[in-house]
Amino acid sequence: MKKLFFLFLFLVCVVSYSCSTDAKQKDREKIQALEVSTLEDAKVISYEKADSLINSYVDYVKKYPEDSLCATYLYRAADILANTKRCIESINMYDRLIAEYPKDAYVESAYFLKGIVYSQTCLNKEKAAEAFTLFIEKYPNSNLSNQARTLLIMDTMKDEMDLIRQFEQKNQ
Repeated sequence: MKKLFFLFLFLVCVVSYSCSTDAKQKDREKIQALEVSTLEDAKVISYEKADSLINSYVDYVKKYPEDSLCATYLYRAADILANTKRCIESINMYDRLIAEYPKDAYVESAYFLKGIVYSQTCLNKEKAAEAFTLFIEKYPNSNLSNQARTLLIMDTMKDEMDLIRQFEQKNQ
């Protein structure tokens, strides 16, 4: 009787694992199809398709938080949100990536891109400066650090004339 019970338990586990793997694969395939249809015309992103893709990314992360693709999906969702001019949602998605997957390779880029989103999507130069400063502090040796420093300087300028005035003052 014990052998029969353990055999039954083993079969339940195998079937359960198989079903969850199939479900995960189906979710991945759904996301891939949505990515293709959403991004097929790079000139214009359909908000409806973008929302569907973002929701699929978020649902996947919720269902399979330990999966290696989760950080990638949050990163992509943040990018789509930024490109559809949803500033705060994009920042929140980058923050979620940083908080939930702090050791992932995308985290460094997420810190940097927060500055870009604040600067170019949110049009908030103060928040951009904070984000770039934090990035430079956290990743001083990054390939993106010089770019962050340049963008920080450019964002603190009121306009192009400030740059010209500063140059003239240095040359007097």
